[in-house]
Amino acid sequence: MDITRDEAETSLAMIKQVQEQTRRAVARGGGPYFLIIWGFVWFWGYLGSQFLPDQTATIVWWILSGAGTILSVVVGGAVEKRVRRPLHDARVGLFWLALIVYAALIIWIAGVSDPTRISLVVGIFAMFGYVVMGFWLWTPLAWIGLVVTLLGSISYVLIPGYLNLAMAIMGGGTLFFGGLYMLRHWR
Repeated sequence: MDITRDEAETSLAMIKQVQEQTRRAVARGGGPYFLIIWGFVWFWGYLGSQFLPDQTATIVWWILSGAGTILSVVVGGAVEKRVRRPLHDARVGLFWLALIVYAALIIWIAGVSDPTRISLVVGIFAMFGYVVMGFWLWTPLAWIGLVVTLLGSISYVLIPGYLNLAMAIMGGGTLFFGGLYMLRHWR
């Protein structure tokens, strides 16, 4: 089948238009807001894990995670009203709940007690969640998950004493600034 140059250019223009519409839909659909919220949680949570005593850092994580969950529910509810077909329904929340439960079970069964290893395992599970969400809903989430997993794993091998600081900057920063970038450039 031969296509003319004009037909090819028209097809490429249509593809570019669909890409732009998809980006705008994602930006309006709340994706960037969730990245900003959880980037903030990760940054301050991992920073606390680096510099605070373990028990205090755990309390900080509980507070930040609770606040992040509440904000995510509020943002999800507000976004759902603006989007024709909601991307974030109960299945997404149940997926994250299951992932948290399985991560906790694996940490417990494997007997992981070193706080640095727990930080890495929790981070890897969270990024696995982003990869799956990327496959389901929005491809950039998969890339974010893969990149942060790779950077966290390299940090654990090369600078284990500073893993939490690296995760705060690379993990939290990637999520936070990725969300800001999308808000600014995808509208």
